Amino acid sequence: MCKNAKLDELLNNNKFNEAASLLKDHLAKAEIINPRNDKLWAPYADLISSKILEIKGKNAFYTSWNELLKFFENELEPTWGHLHKGHIFFKLSLAKIIDDVDKAKTFLEKALDEDRLLEMEIARGETDIVEKALGEKSSYVMLCIIERVEDEHFGSDAEKQKFFQQLLSPSFDTAIFGKRVHPEAIIEFIKLIVPEQMREQTYRTKRELDIVYAQRLEIATVSLLGVFLENILLSILYHWQGLRAVQVKNKSKDILEVELGLLLKEAITQAVFPSDSIKATCQIIHFFRNRLHPGNELRQKYKLTARVVSTLKNLFDLALFHWWLKWPEAPGKGWDNNV
Repeated sequence: MCKNAKLDELLNNNKFNEAASLLKDHLAKAEIINPRNDKLWAPYADLISSKILEIKGKNAFYTSWNELLKFFENELEPTWGHLHKGHIFFKLSLAKIIDDVDKAKTFLEKALDEDRLLEMEIARGETDIVEKALGEKSSYVMLCIIERVEDEHFGSDAEKQKFFQQLLSPSFDTAIFGKRVHPEAIIEFIKLIVPEQMREQTYRTKRELDIVYAQRLEIATVSLLGVFLENILLSILYHWQGLRAVQVKNKSKDILEVELGLLLKEAITQAVFPSDSIKATCQIIHFFRNRLHPGNELRQKYKLTARVVSTLKNLFDLALFHWWLKWPEAPGKGWDNNV
């Protein structure tokens, strides 16, 4: 909540430029807000930018953070020396992630560099402590999850926007605050989509997934996310669509014997997914499932951490919730719902 009455008044009257100027004035004078401590100034900057995003849109949102970055670099740092700007670069990445994933990744890498400098100062250069701390940073988690997300995964900017705004962004919030994603809706999703003969094994997978997740067992959580997705895809392909075999290197193979990657490929071919955003989430689950091979994980730039896995599970749960809303037989719902 904003505690600066003047800033609050300016924002209530949509005087964004004046509000930004007031924040910069406080930062320059360092009487109320210490520019070295982003826990003090970032909430004010977030409040201003959120109002700008709401009223003027994402281009103005980007401009507001870019102007703040220039203010830090050109006005504050010549006096104060280097200041931590990780929060600014992270917000710039969010502003660009829908239009240009590669540009967003560049901003996230800059944010992580800033976080690394800060953690090195705190840990006095102890590398193990620094790397462990970095694994819980938002910039690290975002880079780890979107490492294989490309613009080509989405048929339109609208679908990409749904993925980032309706799935990935809320999954960050739920992970940060330790919340769960509509647990009752996930059960309803299973009841609706999984046929009776597969329901018990799917429930069992879901129960075990919840247990290992609560125990913060990262590898087991990722593994069971993959198994849970396999149950869902088999339910649709084998029981709903009646597929009994898939083509593997020009040979027919029993669909009950193939692994997640082939099931996912077949699901894409059969247009199983009701949206690109849900499809992209399932592709991410498959990517992380493959990372469990020690050789694969060794080659990854961004390793599995507790917060990465927490965000990943919430992302998948959110995708299932939206999938349930779009399923034709969901009460009062349909494929064309804009959810």
